[in-house]
Amino acid sequence: MEGMAKILDQLKQKIENSKAGSHLSLVECCDGSGLIHTLRWVEDPEYLDKNGNPIKEQVAKIEYCKCRDEKVFAKNNASAGMKESEREHTFETAQIDSENQRHFKTATEFIENIAKHRELGSWLYIFGDETRARDKGLEAYGTGKTYLMHCIGNALTKMRIPAIYVTEDKLFQDIKDTYDRESAESESDVLRRYYNVPILLIDDLFSAQYKEWAESKLYGILNTRKGDNKITIITTNYAPNRIRERLPINGAKIASRIMEESILIEMIGKDRRVKEGARKSEKRREWSK
Repeated sequence: MEGMAKILDQLKQKIENSKAGSHLSLVECCDGSGLIHTLRWVEDPEYLDKNGNPIKEQVAKIEYCKCRDEKVFAKNNASAGMKESEREHTFETAQIDSENQRHFKTATEFIENIAKHRELGSWLYIFGDETRARDKGLEAYGTGKTYLMHCIGNALTKMRIPAIYVTEDKLFQDIKDTYDRESAESESDVLRRYYNVPILLIDDLFSAQYKEWAESKLYGILNTRKGDNKITIITTNYAPNRIRERLPINGAKIASRIMEESILIEMIGKDRRVKEGARKSEKRREWSK
């Protein structure tokens, strides 16, 4: 309380030397706490002076310092979770054609409006389901889902927005590693990281060998993020209506949350890996001549 009183006294002294109605910060940046304490003048229409004008009063406000996001970003950099070659996957260098144009358009619009989506806690669900693709004579694998997620993650890094990119296997392994008695982190530490990061990108979701333990952990992460209005971005080979087939215990609840929060991007079409493999084979033949 004494510390707050001192801060308020300093602010009052600055305000007395300024014009009424100004909005002042004690310092340009915080002292390392991540918070800046400010005072501002406001008018309260319920309190009037003798002339009938609203009386101004000082109101204290605590604001996040600009350094706070930098500190969070230093620990949560989406590109850091990728291989070096994957960090080269960007919207600027992507090969966009008539088949994937609308997918990239949806993703770029999501990034362009990321501030609004952070307020709303929007999700992005990028999927290619084999059963749906087969009915249309198309492929669900190799259509660029992970590539598109890399582009999103690298864009967030460029914008210095805190985010974590992780495969589902890595996510579960991070939790399991805490069961080693020599682990520097507890299970709570790891879960808290995935609960709280502003944007979580999970690649290849629903591909693990699920047991009740894994279902419970995954549901806990996704449900907590939904409740806290955190952005979650997912790639998977399961359409939302088939998640319950994969997760018999919590699948229906997870699917419901995904449908409620997500912008859906369905990516089925030609297997681009086949074309890329042919291109690499041709290069190898040229090099061997």
